[in-house]
Amino acid sequence: MKRSKQQFPRRWGAAVVLALSLVCMPLLAQAAKPPLSAGIGVENRKAHPDYPLKLVFATRKGAYLGGVHVTLYDASGKKVTQATSKGPWLYLDVPAGTYKVVAMTSKKAAQSAHVNVTGSEQVTVNLTWKAAS
Repeated sequence: MKRSKQQFPRRWGAAVVLALSLVCMPLLAQAAKPPLSAGIGVENRKAHPDYPLKLVFATRKGAYLGGVHVTLYDASGKKVTQATSKGPWLYLDVPAGTYKVVAMTSKKAAQSAHVNVTGSEQVTVNLTWKAAS
């Protein structure tokens, strides 16, 4: 059987595409940016518009809180992400959708909120506690 010279490049091309897709798919699945904790110090308070969701933690008297543990659930109740914010602001990179935010301070005082992330602009959720929790 005679093989043409063009068959080998096509076969190798398909093998290369397959290999690259196997390597790149896990990377694409993890493409979301990690949670970003901010808000401590003037320089750290710059805006991060590339994150669609911003959470702010404070007491009702206006004192900022850090060390807040956050769990984010999608509309079906599946856990999307969780993080502990070192500062009073936590930025999350999530796709458009409806979410439930559950935030707990180090003293186990919890707050929750529902949020609709549109993807077209950053949404800010302010979570407040009675006293320094």
